[in-house]
Amino acid sequence: MITFKKNIVTLALTGALVGGFSLTAAAQQTQAAASVKTQTDVSVAELNKFADAFQQVQVENQAAQEKMMGIIKNEGLDVERFTEIQKAQMNPEAKVEATDEELKMHAAVVTELQKMQPELESKMQEIIADHGLTLDRYKAVAMALQQDKSLQQKFQGILMKKQTEG
Repeated sequence: MITFKKNIVTLALTGALVGGFSLTAAAQQTQAAASVKTQTDVSVAELNKFADAFQQVQVENQAAQEKMMGIIKNEGLDVERFTEIQKAQMNPEAKVEATDEELKMHAAVVTELQKMQPELESKMQEIIADHGLTLDRYKAVAMALQQDKSLQQKFQGILMKKQTEG
């Protein structure tokens, strides 16, 4: 439950997720880090596959965020207030006053967002698989990108080239 809440806050706050992770990948970084240590070699062809998947995952993340913001607003909260309450529930040291009504609205939003989670995860996995990568390899490449500056530069170059072509 805490992992899910962290994913919701991350998604609501950050726009496209750093590294193009699937919605749950941030919670699974520890697993991916172990595989990165043994699989840091990323070919240009694989980086191209990753870039294609990354771009599509970002589009899907943006659509999911818009839907999530709509759910939050439909329940009667604004996104900023939802985020404040969410952070307070995740961090007992955070002091945020919330009315019973706000807490009920927040709980209703979390329930709706939890219902969305399996479908979103499935879409992300499908996108990644459609580009010839396994989910584990996608996460490993994402972790390698976070740790390897030269790989980041290659990746950025590939993304720029794809943007000018397409």
